[in-house]
Amino acid sequence: MTPRNLVLFLTFLMPALGWALGMPSWVKHLPKANNDTYYYRVTKAEGKDYEQAYTKAFSMAILESQWKLGVKVSKQDDAKTIEESLKQDLTLKSSNMNLPMNKVCEYEQASPNGGIILYCLWQVATYGNVKAEFENYLDCE
Repeated sequence: MTPRNLVLFLTFLMPALGWALGMPSWVKHLPKANNDTYYYRVTKAEGKDYEQAYTKAFSMAILESQWKLGVKVSKQDDAKTIEESLKQDLTLKSSNMNLPMNKVCEYEQASPNGGIILYCLWQVATYGNVKAEFENYLDCE
Protein backbone atom coordinates (compact mmCIF):
# COMPACT_ATOMS: atom_id res chain seq x y z
CA MET A 1 0.00 0.00 0.00
CA THR A 2 1.46 3.37 -0.98
CA PRO A 3 1.71 6.15 1.61
CA ARG A 4 -0.97 8.13 -0.24
CA ASN A 5 -3.36 5.17 -0.21
CA LEU A 6 -2.66 4.61 3.47
CA VAL A 7 -3.52 8.25 4.25
CA LEU A 8 -6.75 7.98 2.23
CA PHE A 9 -7.65 4.74 4.00
CA LEU A 10 -7.02 6.25 7.45
CA THR A 11 -9.00 9.37 6.53
CA PHE A 12 -11.93 7.16 5.55
CA LEU A 13 -11.54 5.10 8.73
CA MET A 14 -11.30 8.08 11.16
CA PRO A 15 -15.07 8.65 11.58
CA ALA A 16 -15.60 4.96 12.36
CA LEU A 17 -12.78 5.09 14.90
CA GLY A 18 -14.46 8.11 16.52
CA TRP A 19 -17.61 6.09 17.19
CA ALA A 20 -15.56 3.14 18.45
CA LEU A 21 -13.56 5.40 20.76
CA GLY A 22 -16.56 6.57 22.72
CA MET A 23 -18.34 9.29 20.79
CA PRO A 24 -21.68 9.79 22.57
CA SER A 25 -24.76 8.25 20.99
CA TRP A 26 -26.63 11.58 20.88
CA VAL A 27 -24.18 12.84 18.23
CA LYS A 28 -25.61 10.37 15.73
CA HIS A 29 -29.10 9.64 17.14
CA LEU A 30 -31.10 12.51 18.59
CA PRO A 31 -32.94 11.77 21.82
CA LYS A 32 -36.72 12.12 21.88
CA ALA A 33 -38.22 15.09 23.69
CA ASN A 34 -40.44 14.28 26.67
CA ASN A 35 -43.08 16.81 25.58
CA ASP A 36 -44.01 18.74 22.46
CA THR A 37 -42.76 22.17 23.60
CA TYR A 38 -39.18 21.48 22.46
CA TYR A 39 -37.02 19.29 20.24
CA TYR A 40 -33.35 18.31 20.13
CA ARG A 41 -30.74 19.58 17.66
CA VAL A 42 -27.02 18.79 17.34
CA THR A 43 -24.55 21.26 15.94
CA LYS A 44 -20.96 20.50 14.94
CA ALA A 45 -18.32 23.19 14.62
CA GLU A 46 -14.57 23.36 14.22
CA GLY A 47 -12.36 26.09 15.65
CA LYS A 48 -8.82 26.87 16.67
CA ASP A 49 -9.92 26.70 20.32
CA TYR A 50 -12.98 25.86 22.42
CA GLU A 51 -14.41 29.39 22.43
CA GLN A 52 -14.27 29.74 18.65
CA ALA A 53 -15.82 26.30 18.12
CA TYR A 54 -18.54 27.00 20.72
CA THR A 55 -19.45 30.36 19.15
CA LYS A 56 -19.77 28.67 15.74
CA ALA A 57 -21.85 25.78 17.16
CA PHE A 58 -24.12 28.20 18.99
CA SER A 59 -24.49 30.41 15.90
CA MET A 60 -25.47 27.38 13.81
CA ALA A 61 -28.06 26.35 16.40
CA ILE A 62 -29.62 29.81 16.24
CA LEU A 63 -29.58 30.06 12.45
CA GLU A 64 -30.90 26.52 11.87
CA SER A 65 -33.69 27.13 14.39
CA GLN A 66 -34.61 30.41 12.69
CA TRP A 67 -34.76 28.70 9.31
CA LYS A 68 -36.93 25.90 10.69
CA LEU A 69 -39.44 28.46 11.98
CA GLY A 70 -39.30 30.45 8.75
CA VAL A 71 -37.80 33.55 10.38
CA LYS A 72 -36.03 35.69 7.79
CA VAL A 73 -33.28 37.93 9.15
CA SER A 74 -30.37 39.72 7.55
CA LYS A 75 -26.74 38.79 8.13
CA GLN A 76 -26.35 41.95 10.22
CA ASP A 77 -29.33 40.89 12.36
CA ASP A 78 -27.81 37.40 12.73
CA ALA A 79 -24.56 38.84 14.08
CA LYS A 80 -26.49 41.09 16.48
CA THR A 81 -28.70 38.19 17.58
CA ILE A 82 -25.70 35.96 18.28
CA GLU A 83 -23.90 38.69 20.23
CA GLU A 84 -27.01 39.47 22.32
CA SER A 85 -27.83 35.81 22.83
CA LEU A 86 -24.37 34.95 24.12
CA LYS A 87 -24.97 37.55 26.83
CA GLN A 88 -28.55 36.48 27.60
CA ASP A 89 -28.54 32.75 28.34
CA LEU A 90 -29.25 31.40 24.87
CA THR A 91 -32.49 33.27 24.21
CA LEU A 92 -32.89 34.23 20.57
CA LYS A 93 -34.03 37.83 20.24
CA SER A 94 -34.68 38.64 16.60
CA SER A 95 -37.70 39.72 14.61
CA ASN A 96 -39.56 40.33 17.90
CA MET A 97 -39.33 36.64 18.77
CA ASN A 98 -37.85 34.84 21.73
CA LEU A 99 -36.72 31.30 21.03
CA PRO A 100 -35.58 29.55 24.22
CA MET A 101 -32.65 27.18 23.82
CA ASN A 102 -30.81 25.05 26.34
CA LYS A 103 -27.42 23.39 25.77
CA VAL A 104 -27.51 20.02 27.51
CA CYS A 105 -24.39 18.18 26.32
CA GLU A 106 -21.17 18.74 24.46
CA TYR A 107 -18.45 16.50 23.11
CA GLU A 108 -15.02 17.73 22.07
CA GLN A 109 -12.40 16.00 19.93
CA ALA A 110 -9.15 17.00 18.30
CA SER A 111 -9.42 18.23 14.74
CA PRO A 112 -7.15 16.72 12.09
CA ASN A 113 -6.52 20.33 10.99
CA GLY A 114 -5.40 21.42 14.47
CA GLY A 115 -7.78 22.94 16.98
CA ILE A 116 -10.95 21.15 18.05
CA ILE A 117 -14.26 19.84 16.75
CA LEU A 118 -17.15 20.49 19.11
CA TYR A 119 -20.54 18.77 19.05
CA CYS A 120 -23.34 20.38 21.09
CA LEU A 121 -26.75 18.93 21.91
CA TRP A 122 -29.44 21.58 22.30
CA GLN A 123 -33.02 21.62 23.46
CA VAL A 124 -34.85 24.17 21.31
CA ALA A 125 -38.39 25.48 21.77
CA THR A 126 -40.73 24.15 19.11
CA TYR A 127 -42.23 27.60 18.50
CA GLY A 128 -41.13 31.14 19.15
CA ASN A 129 -42.56 33.22 21.98
CA VAL A 130 -43.59 30.20 24.07
CA LYS A 131 -42.41 28.87 27.40
CA ALA A 132 -40.68 25.59 26.63
CA GLU A 133 -40.87 22.91 29.28
CA PHE A 134 -37.29 21.66 29.04
CA GLU A 135 -36.57 18.52 31.04
CA ASN A 136 -33.30 17.24 32.44
CA TYR A 137 -31.25 15.18 30.01
CA LEU A 138 -28.70 13.16 31.90
CA ASP A 139 -27.40 10.77 29.22
CA CYS A 140 -24.51 12.82 27.81
CA GLU A 141 -22.18 9.84 27.48
